[in-house]
Amino acid sequence: MKDIRIYFIPFLLLLLVIVVDKLICIPEIRESGRRTYKAGQNLILGMPTIWEENKTIQKSGKRVVVVTGTSRSESFHQWKEIPVSKSIIQEPVYFETRTAIKASEFLLYYLIIKSMTDSGFKPDVLFLEFSEEMFNENNVYTYKTKWAELMLHEDELLDIYDAMNPQFKRDIIARLLFLGYNYHFNPILAVKNLASGKRVANDDYFIGLSSYMNEKKQFAPDHIGYHVNNFPEKEYQDRIVGYAESRKLYFLNNYRISNPEINFFRKIIDHAEKHNIPMVIWEPQIHPYFQDIRKKITGGDLFNKNIKQYIDPNSKNIRYISLNEGNTNCQTYVDCSHVSPICVPEIADKLLQTAKEIPNYK
Repeated sequence: MKDIRIYFIPFLLLLLVIVVDKLICIPEIRESGRRTYKAGQNLILGMPTIWEENKTIQKSGKRVVVVTGTSRSESFHQWKEIPVSKSIIQEPVYFETRTAIKASEFLLYYLIIKSMTDSGFKPDVLFLEFSEEMFNENNVYTYKTKWAELMLHEDELLDIYDAMNPQFKRDIIARLLFLGYNYHFNPILAVKNLASGKRVANDDYFIGLSSYMNEKKQFAPDHIGYHVNNFPEKEYQDRIVGYAESRKLYFLNNYRISNPEINFFRKIIDHAEKHNIPMVIWEPQIHPYFQDIRKKITGGDLFNKNIKQYIDPNSKNIRYISLNEGNTNCQTYVDCSHVSPICVPEIADKLLQTAKEIPNYK
């Protein structure tokens, strides 16, 4: 009899693990024992508040433009009010820039845009940045870095499953089967918090997310950079040559097209088409020195190639423009990778002019 009891112990332990794991489906239990949310997760949690604010702004008669992208889009955040040419649009325009995040990529953009539609908000137009670095599987900031931060719910895991590579698909299956693994659940912590009525506190330290929830601040006159032909020698070496080498090392190293990033880019396109969201996909301008370096690594034609491959030329919701083809008057740069914030009004005008070509843009 004793041998039989010993024989059943592993099965009883397994049953206990399964029962505890399924209890995590109860929100109160999950919120008592999960891991604290990290930067990317906190960002997603903060989005509904932003969309409610945007609904109010839109109802006041302003056009709302949502800007999603990396630090190259974040320059929009450096203007309290961006002057828009009245010949392009008569109504006042509010640019939502808290959605422009340094070191971000298409998985995060997809989750942000999906949270927007889930909240019932539809912008007058969405600006989506397209930069070639974002498609590098070996970029230091990819879907892999965001995945390490996120704890998505079951419906969200199922939604992104098709975009992931086999390794991450297996991880998603494991997370769906074992919720304790997905939420990094600590049973002892859960018991303590349930007994005391506490819940897991969220980490509010946002690494690299300088736009998030920040008040817009007008750029300082001494931070506008230099004209392309007037960089002081030391500044040129530091901001152009040296910074280009660091960009090459961290963002273009061992360049290889990332299928998951391509898939999330396509999911954004499909989402915009499904929900009739007017969207302008744009490629930011970079310094000619860095452009030559990047072109030698990537081939320099990813924008046109992806646009032609994944966007219906007769789309009623999407148009696109590259500002990296000598088609702007902007000649001032902060560094090799970013134009000066003084160029933002021209950029905004060009993107809004492109938006006017969208049939569903009103």
